[in-house]
Amino acid sequence: MTSRKATDLRERTCERDDDLRDVLRFLLKRANMRQMWLIFLDDENRIGDPLMPMDGYPDDPEELVTTDDLGELTHGRLLMHRAGMLRELTGNAAIVLVWERTGRDAVDEETRHWAGAMAEAAHDLGVPLRAQFLLHDSGIRQLQVDDYVR
Repeated sequence: MTSRKATDLRERTCERDDDLRDVLRFLLKRANMRQMWLIFLDDENRIGDPLMPMDGYPDDPEELVTTDDLGELTHGRLLMHRAGMLRELTGNAAIVLVWERTGRDAVDEETRHWAGAMAEAAHDLGVPLRAQFLLHDSGIRQLQVDDYVR
């Protein structure tokens, strides 16, 4: 059962990145395991359905994989392609990625690599990626471009 407060937060418009961070902080709290959250925003910048956690994603976003429909491409590009398809199918306007992992709020190499690969793939594929966040032991922080671009 969803609490009334969580339902209210999902109705909150997240025009500013700080608003989005606050809603995600309440919904996700802090890191428990290594996983990535695919979160959608509707056309009014509210949290859309569904909220999708995904554990077991590959260590390296640049590793090549072959699919029947797309041929050979990187894991990062495949994941962003599928996220873009889900966004369209669900009628949402944008995507938010949350990289969950235990530890401090410092951006580690794996998070840096994945965030950079996903930002690049979103740009190349025309997928509206609103923001990326890091969920860590003590909360959540937004990833800025200089956190993952070298």
